[in-house]
Amino acid sequence: MNRKLRHWLWYFSLPAAAILLYKLWDNFSQAIGLVGTLISILAPFVGGFVLAFFLYAPCNWLEGKLLRLKGKAWKKLARPLSLTVVYLALLGIVALLVYLILPLVVSSITSLVNTMPDYLRTTTQRINEFISGNKFLAQFELADKLTDVYQYLLEALTKLLTTENILTAIKGVGSVASSLLNVLIAFIVSVYMLSGRESLFRALRAVCGLFIKPAPLTTIRRYTVQIGHIFSNYFYGAFIDALAVGVVVSIGLLIFRVPYALLLGMAMGLLNMIPYFGAIIGGVGVALITLLTTNIYTTIAVVIYMVVVQQVDANIIQPRIVGGSVGLRPIYVLLAITLFGGLFGFWGIFLGVPLMAVVQLFVKAAIARKEQRNKKPDDSPSETAE
Repeated sequence: MNRKLRHWLWYFSLPAAAILLYKLWDNFSQAIGLVGTLISILAPFVGGFVLAFFLYAPCNWLEGKLLRLKGKAWKKLARPLSLTVVYLALLGIVALLVYLILPLVVSSITSLVNTMPDYLRTTTQRINEFISGNKFLAQFELADKLTDVYQYLLEALTKLLTTENILTAIKGVGSVASSLLNVLIAFIVSVYMLSGRESLFRALRAVCGLFIKPAPLTTIRRYTVQIGHIFSNYFYGAFIDALAVGVVVSIGLLIFRVPYALLLGMAMGLLNMIPYFGAIIGGVGVALITLLTTNIYTTIAVVIYMVVVQQVDANIIQPRIVGGSVGLRPIYVLLAITLFGGLFGFWGIFLGVPLMAVVQLFVKAAIARKEQRNKKPDDSPSETAE
């Protein structure tokens, strides 16, 4: 009966899939809108899955440590204790960000915006004094270029603060209660997913087993586990690397007495999560703000310091923390950023490296299967070695 049911489901799924693909292609924009609506409706469950995905590793690690302790009570309490500790740590980090770091960042941004015109006038005057009498430097018109950059940034900020955008933000405040409810539901969903993950996996395998044979299902399960490891290891490694860079850059800026050192260091760390381009963009931004707020000599010292930090990070820290999780060569990393960034914008840049690692995983598996099929049955180990 089970085999007949599988056959009927398979024969029904082929024409249904063909009709569905035709309808999706014929109404592509409506299909995208429908997917967006469905994701917005299921946002708490999507958020709960993402949260459970990132908290699985620390929960599993702590649970394993507790299970090694002697006593039957630890076996019963291992999972509840691990979930409690991890979620309390998460809430503590969020509280630290909201009550300590976030107010400092907001005050730094406000102060920087208010004092930027004064910094610009002072820096322009210094540049004019520095290049006065020097025909070679005068032809570059550095002061005018700096003013153009400032005007461009000011216009972009002004467009963001239009009446329409402000009204949109005010309307968004009205749905704070709904957003908080979604966050609470996502939090609860993640707890249920982590506490009963074995039963969820069994149910998912049972449902997939109605449509997929055991051998392909085992292969899909193996690839799913590998893809999950790639994404989790990459993001954990990138976060640790970004945190280290942010702390080191902030300390250096404090030593050089650069204003807004914490803000600039955090921005540098966050941008460092984008391979190659993030470090360049962050370095240029920090150098520009340092030039506006201090002097040319401090700026040169800060630039040298950031170059040293980035070289140490790129050649020593990042390959050990992030490189091992994806195993991509630099040329493939650049290809991933360019390709996926062009296709999906910011999220393509942000997720490009692990996505390229997944592509590499499937390509290597396909090559290995092809080599296995092409291998002659009568090849002995000695002949293969030769």
